[in-house]
Amino acid sequence: MSTKSSQLSDPLIAAHQTFISAIKTHDPDKLASLLDPETVWMPPNDTSLFGPDEVREWWKEYFDYFRVTSITEPERDATIKGDLVIEESTYMIVINPVKGGTRIRDDGRRLVIWRRQTDGSWKMWRVMWNSIRPVGSGTNRYMSRLMQKKDRAK
Repeated sequence: MSTKSSQLSDPLIAAHQTFISAIKTHDPDKLASLLDPETVWMPPNDTSLFGPDEVREWWKEYFDYFRVTSITEPERDATIKGDLVIEESTYMIVINPVKGGTRIRDDGRRLVIWRRQTDGSWKMWRVMWNSIRPVGSGTNRYMSRLMQKKDRAK
């Protein structure tokens, strides 16, 4: 049986707030502290990431190119299923390329499955997110990162 959780009964509100804080402060180590040893991440326009080390390295590189200046979640719901919590959310995010360029504003949705650890804490086990904006509408972090890499190589 699934239970919809309110903010007061949400078992992972502190971990979720740590995740948002780590994104805003560009802290890949804080992000890595939230990861299950068997985590798998499926970022948009990129390959899947397996394990905390790959996820940490992906975020380190990401923060070399981008600074998240704002992130809000208009909708968020957590469904408890035994030792798993399925978190569904929508987001609005503002990202600035480190080397200059056009500010990126995106709206998207995120799905995270958190797994309870033996110590009772919750860690991110599966993560996937994507934009809901059309391609070419100023949301393409992938192309911005490629252009920045190209400029660095010169």
